[in-house]
Amino acid sequence: MKQTGPFEISVGPKGLRPLKWNEIVRAGDFVESGREAFEPWVGPGGFRADAFLKQIYRREPRRPAGTKKSS
Repeated sequence: MKQTGPFEISVGPKGLRPLKWNEIVRAGDFVESGREAFEPWVGPGGFRADAFLKQIYRREPRRPAGTKKSS
């Protein structure tokens, strides 16, 4: 993760995942602010991701060290 501005982060596609249409937006989610740049969601939470015009993203959960991804 690289800090690009006071409220923006730049991450690869592996760092964030788009929310599904029926997931609830919450603090800690991100909104795309440009080409692969994301800013934290600062608005209210509690609404479905498909109610917002822009795609909302969430950090992918981290797996414990030493575990492999199952296929």
